[in-house]
Amino acid sequence: MDFKYAGAVKRIGDLALRIMIVGERILPFRHAGDKNFWLDMIRRLLVAGHQVEALSVDIEATPGNGLPIRHVPQIPVYFRPDARFNAEHSQFGGVNNYVSKTTNVPIIFREVRRRQRTFRADVIHFADNFGPATVLLRAISRKVPMTLSAPTYHRNRPLYDVMLLTSFSSFAVVVPFSEAYRRRLLELGFPPGRIRRIRWGIDISRFTPPTDDARAAARASLGLERGKFVVLWTGFTQQTNETDLLESIRIASLTLERRPLEFIFCFKPEHFKPHFRNFERPGIRVVNTPEVFRSACTAADVFLCPIQDPRSIAAPPLVWPELLAMGIPILTTDIPGTDEAVVDGESGFAVRSPEEAQGRLLEIEADPALQRRLRDGARRIAVERFSVDRAMVEYVDMWSTLVAQSR
Repeated sequence: MDFKYAGAVKRIGDLALRIMIVGERILPFRHAGDKNFWLDMIRRLLVAGHQVEALSVDIEATPGNGLPIRHVPQIPVYFRPDARFNAEHSQFGGVNNYVSKTTNVPIIFREVRRRQRTFRADVIHFADNFGPATVLLRAISRKVPMTLSAPTYHRNRPLYDVMLLTSFSSFAVVVPFSEAYRRRLLELGFPPGRIRRIRWGIDISRFTPPTDDARAAARASLGLERGKFVVLWTGFTQQTNETDLLESIRIASLTLERRPLEFIFCFKPEHFKPHFRNFERPGIRVVNTPEVFRSACTAADVFLCPIQDPRSIAAPPLVWPELLAMGIPILTTDIPGTDEAVVDGESGFAVRSPEEAQGRLLEIEADPALQRRLRDGARRIAVERFSVDRAMVEYVDMWSTLVAQSR
């Protein structure tokens, strides 16, 4: 079945586009992953009168539920158990490595060409980087403009930069999600005319500051005392490892030596391991269900999210603008990219040590006026910088320009 949408509603610009979006696990419902951004984008593009076809590269096929999402089978490659995932979700470890991504590129290439014969996209956007093997896509890019999302930079292996630039070579434009990443690409010699920084975004009408009654109900469901200061951590978000978790536990332990705050550590189901329960003590609880995570978000006063690897550039993670939009300030570490979401003293603080983090938490907890200022600033930064509607306008402008140049 081919999906067709009439452009009966107002479009952005003068050109109705046919857009193919390719990425891993693009699902027709919200889930604990970064593709919620593309789900929001697809829905808005359709409403704006554009035609969209999404190719979801995934191990399992998921019905599209009325959205134009097609499954592309994904082949996992296992070397050894991946410590980042628990046994119940070991399949994710099989697709989070370069060998698997390389193995899947020919499959993606064939499916894109096959669908292109029917859908005839004006532009093809890759929401994920499938590695250096994407040079195979040049046969497509000679005929149709292709663009690529570049959320995070994490130089964690030899020849990382060489492989990164090779993986970008087939794309007309690369879209870093942060100004810090854009600057890094320029340092690496990537042509400035092929870089367009577009921050990803959220539905700011979905994520809003909770009412006092909602906060009270959430705290009651968590068994929290009235007036308890709540610090939320969730993961894994940036590097999918335990280094940032251990730093957060250290910050929590230091802080609890001074004040009886409540730290709630929320794990995604695929990352939770039973031994994480050993971190629990008075003031620290560990949870791993979506329901408790939602309550913790509603109850939270601060979001704690240190990023330890200085080689990283933050996107920032999608959960950051979601929580900012709810009026929850962020306490993180000072690495490139974090300042685009965490404006020091306005939407949170960036620190350089656990001791400094402890001091900031105690400062916020003791100052109701500072809490109000940070809540207001967090919401303002989310609205000004991380709206999915703003992101869609920028993507459509980029795609429209490329399509016009190719004709």
